[in-house]
Amino acid sequence: PTLIQLYSKKSVTFDPNAQVGGVLAYQALEATEPGETKLFDRSHKKSKGEITEPNLGVWNCLITTSQLVDGLLKIPEPTNNYCFTVDLSVPSSVEPQISLLHNALVRLLIHQSSTTGSTSLLALKKAHFGLAAKDKQTEAAAAESDENCKINLMICALLPTTVTTDYQETQAHNLVLYHLRKFAAEINATLLFIRPKETEELLSVPLEMMPFTWYQWCNNGSSAEITGLKKAYTPDNHQTDLIETILLRNAQCPGQWDAETDSLWKALPMKEEIEENIKKEKKGDDGWLQQLRDSVESATAPHTPKTKSSNSNSGGTEGTKKSKATPSSSKKGEADVSSFFENLLKK
Repeated sequence: PTLIQLYSKKSVTFDPNAQVGGVLAYQALEATEPGETKLFDRSHKKSKGEITEPNLGVWNCLITTSQLVDGLLKIPEPTNNYCFTVDLSVPSSVEPQISLLHNALVRLLIHQSSTTGSTSLLALKKAHFGLAAKDKQTEAAAAESDENCKINLMICALLPTTVTTDYQETQAHNLVLYHLRKFAAEINATLLFIRPKETEELLSVPLEMMPFTWYQWCNNGSSAEITGLKKAYTPDNHQTDLIETILLRNAQCPGQWDAETDSLWKALPMKEEIEENIKKEKKGDDGWLQQLRDSVESATAPHTPKTKSSNSNSGGTEGTKKSKATPSSSKKGEADVSSFFENLLKK
C-alpha cells in the first residue's frame, strides 16, 4: 500500500534519503514486525530468507506557505490513505501546522475521486481545528459530491521529548490535546500519539513501531484490533462526551484563557513569531538610531585647538578664555547627544 504523509515541521521518516529538500520525497519500507522495519535498497541482492520487495511506500510531502499543493498532484500512484504528522513540542505552533495541512488536503481532494474511507471531504470542509465550542464559525462552501469523496486519515502527533513541570505549559499541552481529540472526532479520523523511546505515555505508540502500524492500517482500515491501533483513538472510539466534559475542564487555565470561548489561536498565539518580529523591528530602529547618533557625534566632535602663546597675565585675554571654554562645552554637547540617543535606544 501507499501512504501520503503531510507535514510542515517534522515527519516520521526512516529513510535518511527521504530528507532531501523539496516538496516531495519517497521512502520504500519493508514493514514486517514491530521494530524490524527495513529500508528497501535497490542494490540489495536477494539471499535466502530475505525480502527484497518493499510492502509499504510513504510519500513525504512538505507543506509550507510558500509551496503550492499542485506538487502533490505529481504523485504517480493514487491512494486513499493520508496522514497528518504534527509536532507537539511547541503548543502554540500546532494550530498553524494543522491549518496548513488541512487546507492542502482539502485542495488536493477536490481533484481526487476516492470513495473509500471514514473521513469525507464534506467533514474536512466543515471542520475548523482549534475553534472553541462557543466561538463563531463561518459556513464553508460545499458541493453535493463532497459527502461521497472519502479517505482514510490518520493524525500522527509527535509527543515532546521532555516533560514540563510548569503549570501554564502543562495546561497549554492539555488544551492542544483537547482540540486534537475534538478535531479527530469531527472529521472521523484516527488519532495516534507517537512517543520517543525514552518516554512512557499512555495511549501512545513508540516511533519504531510506526511502519508496521501504517502497514496494518492501510490494509485493514481503522480497526481497533490492529496491534498498533490498540493505543489509538479510532473513528469508533472517540468518546465525544468525554471530550466535551473532562478534557474540556482539564484544558482550562484560569486567568489566561477560557477553553470554552477562546479558540486555540487566541489562547496560544504564536509567541515565538511575535517576539521574533519585535526583535527584528527593534533591531532595525536601533540600527537607524545608532547611525544617526554616530553621525551627530562626528559632527559635534571637538576640534583640536591650535597652540597659541599665552600671556603671563593670570587673567589672560578674551581669546584665551574662549579657547579654554571650547573643550568643556564640546564634551558637554557630546554627552548630551549620547544621553539623548541612549534614551531612545532603551525605548
